[in-house]
Amino acid sequence: MSALKLRLKGKVALVTGASRGIGAAIARAFAREGARVVVNYRSSEAEAKDVVRSITSSGGSAISIQADVAQPAQVARMFDAISKRFHRLDVLVNCAGVADGSIWNAELSEITPDMWQRVLSVDVVGGFLCDQRAATLMKKGGSMINISSTPVLVGDEQGLVYACAKAAVLTKTKMLARILAPSIRVNCMILGSIETGWVDWLTPETLRSYTSSISLKRLGKPEEVASVAVFFASDESSYITGESIVVDGGDVLD
Repeated sequence: MSALKLRLKGKVALVTGASRGIGAAIARAFAREGARVVVNYRSSEAEAKDVVRSITSSGGSAISIQADVAQPAQVARMFDAISKRFHRLDVLVNCAGVADGSIWNAELSEITPDMWQRVLSVDVVGGFLCDQRAATLMKKGGSMINISSTPVLVGDEQGLVYACAKAAVLTKTKMLARILAPSIRVNCMILGSIETGWVDWLTPETLRSYTSSISLKRLGKPEEVASVAVFFASDESSYITGESIVVDGGDVLD
């Protein structure tokens, strides 16, 4: 019997916003596939260290680095640390994002400029700052992975600020795919309803409504998103760039 092939063996991967939820699941999946993983966090140090501990206790390789991606100086410090330790970066996953139920549920008349600034500074500008730095560390074959959301495809009655930010992420994916080709691939995961902390913002009635509209009749799991991220990070997707995979259980089906 042949040995199990580790799809990310030898690669160095940075996952921003990886202290919990989808980011943590991606970090763990990457480590299982042989990557050396950098677990980025903004303020959840204990949770980030738990993610690292879960990886290293299983024989994987991971470290945690604190940085608020919305702060250019902190992003620079994080990438300097990665360069000093690994001298390279092969995979970047821009998973960091603002999670605030009051912004998601805000009525049109309640949305403020500060809400726009908070979300855009992390989801759009912060991701770009990481892209910019990563491009200087990545060699031929590097992979950048962004995260968008299904409202960019079909709209929604809630989450206007988030949806607009994620639309910018989708456009950035296509732009950078052209700018960074042929050395670096840039792709995007467009996520539907994934079972993370945002579910706590919903009433039971709203949650049932969301679930009933999904063809598979359930929310997705962070581990299912992580499987797609592994595909984009690996050589299995070596001829794919500027593209998006919708991970939504058949919610939009357009």
